[in-house]
Amino acid sequence: MRPMLPLIAAFAVAAATVLAKTDVPPAADASAEPTPPPQETAIMRIDKLFSQANAFFLATVDGDQPKLRPLGAHHVVDGVLWFGVGEFKNVYRQLAANPKCEFVALTEGGKWLRYTGRAVFAEGAEREKLEEVFLEAAPGLRAIYDQQPGHRMMCFQLADARAELIPMMPPGEILLDEAADAADAWDKVFPQSDKVAHSKVSFRNRFGILLVADLYAPKDAPAGEKLPAIAVSGPFGAVKEQSSGLYAQTLAERGFLTLAFDPSFTGESGGYPRYVASPDLNTEDFLAAVDFLATRPDVDAERIGIVGICGWGGLALNAAALDPRIKATVATTMYDMSRVNQNGYFDQGDSEESRHALREAQAAQRTADFAAGGQPPRAGGVIDPLPDDAPQFVKDYHAYYKTPRGFHPRSLNSTDGWNKTGCQSFLNTKLLAFAAEIRAPVLILHGENAHSRYFGETAFKQMTENSPFADNKELLIIPGASHCDLYDGGESGAIPWDKLADFFRQNLK
Repeated sequence: MRPMLPLIAAFAVAAATVLAKTDVPPAADASAEPTPPPQETAIMRIDKLFSQANAFFLATVDGDQPKLRPLGAHHVVDGVLWFGVGEFKNVYRQLAANPKCEFVALTEGGKWLRYTGRAVFAEGAEREKLEEVFLEAAPGLRAIYDQQPGHRMMCFQLADARAELIPMMPPGEILLDEAADAADAWDKVFPQSDKVAHSKVSFRNRFGILLVADLYAPKDAPAGEKLPAIAVSGPFGAVKEQSSGLYAQTLAERGFLTLAFDPSFTGESGGYPRYVASPDLNTEDFLAAVDFLATRPDVDAERIGIVGICGWGGLALNAAALDPRIKATVATTMYDMSRVNQNGYFDQGDSEESRHALREAQAAQRTADFAAGGQPPRAGGVIDPLPDDAPQFVKDYHAYYKTPRGFHPRSLNSTDGWNKTGCQSFLNTKLLAFAAEIRAPVLILHGENAHSRYFGETAFKQMTENSPFADNKELLIIPGASHCDLYDGGESGAIPWDKLADFFRQNLK
């Protein structure tokens, strides 16, 4: 066995020093009862085994090729075991594209420690905190990592983790098994329904990107019956633990098998670089969700619909125009992402000159990103704190994404936003070019007071004017509702759940 790499050893010594400085409570009064040592948790034991190993290794997947390398940076913070990798290294790209991975260490006594799960990277303020903890623990790493884009340390934990301590001759010892309880874990911004069974699933799209989703099924569904199914995604920059999950769970309560998924490059789904969008790839995400549902034994493949929220409303219409397997589509509080990127809000930048300036800025940013290497810089999520002169729709976004009502740490809108070039592809694509050729029924929902209402009204016009398929299209305006009221209902319960359920019942027969 090769000796531990000097960097790994240096990190371990420095980490112990930091723990001595930060984790030991202040001295107690001499007359007080001595404080008992903290009980060792499974995570603490796993961390100790990694520290005691001569070396440990991380296995990832690069396309269809397995990759293995030694790793040294690990630290327990707030009861969570975190690992650090360089933003500019291939291992980060591999974990971002396919988060499934495995650690292996040979411990004292000849036992193998296997620690397996899905890599989940820290975001926002948590990322900055962890980065500083790691660099403080091993100051020598500051010569490698800094705060510049492309040069940062990226910290990740394992979700749905399983840890086994295996001797040369079995049986071994299971130290931790989060995967067994992962389906029941609840990390959504809305309450869990007791009428619906929830499970975590994953599938790949046509480009090989792993999509992670929440599956919701009505508990009272007759055994063996094939159900109508609905795939849900959005809003643009959100995750399945927010609005799309609420739509999926609520429609499952009404008898549908539903799937809320994270789009490529976001949330728990794979894809590198992170935090980019694409009219092609994200339309494919909807089609891949249909693939997954259509091949399930509990789904009637002839009764599949989709729901797109906000920017995913326009993508849902694009998917419906492309895939006749989609028998009914709802676009709620929708954006046309081509139009808003090409013309700006309310079409105020609808000129060749404005678009050329955007293209120049995006091109310059791409050059800078490539030169820096690593994950490109982020554009910023919903502005926080709010300026006094913020438009009402920005205040509405803040009230959802930046408060307990809708905040989620994996949501781009709640944290650091998309890449600065994340939406570049929309500048050159007409997302709704074939909306008039959608033969299946479509329902467009919009709030009366939504700043985005014009997107839905224009899309409805495109689908009905001079189209032979206009009769099964409907535009429903919700009185008094804003854009974000159709994310979760708002204070007035603006989402017409019964209308949505009736629409799908009538059209998924």
